[in-house]
Amino acid sequence: MISTILSKIRHPLVANSFYLYLAHFADYLLALIILPFIARVLGPEELGYVGLAQTFGIFILLIMEFGFPLMATREVAREKNNPENIKVLIGQIFSFKLFLIPVILILSAIVILMVPVFHENPHYVFIVVIGSIFQGMVPTWYFQGIEKLRSVALSKTIFRLLGFSLIFLFVRSNQDGWIVLLSYMISSICICLYLFKYMVNIIGPFHLAGRSSIKTMWQKSKNSFFITILPVIYNNLSVIVMSIIVSPLQLGYYYGAARIHRAFNTLYGPVGQAFYPRLASTDSGNPEKAKQMTKKFLWIMTAAGFLFFVMIYFFAEPIISLILGEEFLFAATTLKIFAIGLPLTAITHVLGRQWLMIRSNDNQYAKILLISSSMGVISIFVLIRSYGILAIPISLIIYELLTIILILGFLKRAR
Repeated sequence: MISTILSKIRHPLVANSFYLYLAHFADYLLALIILPFIARVLGPEELGYVGLAQTFGIFILLIMEFGFPLMATREVAREKNNPENIKVLIGQIFSFKLFLIPVILILSAIVILMVPVFHENPHYVFIVVIGSIFQGMVPTWYFQGIEKLRSVALSKTIFRLLGFSLIFLFVRSNQDGWIVLLSYMISSICICLYLFKYMVNIIGPFHLAGRSSIKTMWQKSKNSFFITILPVIYNNLSVIVMSIIVSPLQLGYYYGAARIHRAFNTLYGPVGQAFYPRLASTDSGNPEKAKQMTKKFLWIMTAAGFLFFVMIYFFAEPIISLILGEEFLFAATTLKIFAIGLPLTAITHVLGRQWLMIRSNDNQYAKILLISSSMGVISIFVLIRSYGILAIPISLIIYELLTIILILGFLKRAR
């Protein structure tokens, strides 16, 4: 019996899930643990500025990743016994990423000029953009595809801890928000350099591809890119619009609630990322088995979503008091509405980012997200007059429900 238990623990899916959750702990839960300190020192207004800059940083990160966490992971998983093919793919991906950097810098300059908060704090944008560029160059997709994630998890944990130690050492007043952003930037640079070198040690030197590869990579990854970027465009546009309409104090309350919601929401990611390459490998040889695996995974993720909903909805006030402080209790209603969307997000994660992607329905999934994101943005402008900052979490529920309905409709027609 003990040997059976040990064999299950050593199973690649279990091991990779553990390491992905450790990486998740470094990226998100450590940030949540340190949030009480940051919130109390910076206060709601400065926390709102930091949150807005980080929101833009997430947008830049997803441009740099350009859908490769989905597309490249799938390709590496399918080609892991052909190292030369993987080296060609890696060269094409990094060539494409280098091409994206000037585009990102131009976009960042435009945003600084157009968004009042960024115009007043351009150094916030500069810091998050540099950090996001390096984070976008991290080859997590390679290690995920070969199902060896120990180095990713450990490097993220070590360097994020070092970065967060800078926050405890140097953040002393409500004028130190830039130091918080700088700590993330430094740790992202260290993670990128370490994992890049480690990848090269495994596969050997590779050559950057020529200009013709840019078009090839665009064709390969455009649907994966739209799948990852459309929800973020919708969320970021919502927050940027709110930054113009509502006060910095209200934005700070929203950001506090959003960080707690995001900490729970991103818990789906690690197990999904570990499951994805295994599902891709199974589907290529046994589609029916892959279908049954997906059904079981859907039940597990939905149950987890309802558990998160109950925890947040019924204990919103104590959670906010513990993490953010009583000064942020005005954010309780926002957090409760966010909680309603957690089970819906679990369902869309499995049906969309797992099943539709594995079955190479990237194009259809991108179209579904375009429709849902558009309706989400429209709903914000409709609801904002009556509900103010609450329009964002309400629109999120509308977005998730519409995505589920459209995916189920497509699956029914595709039978």
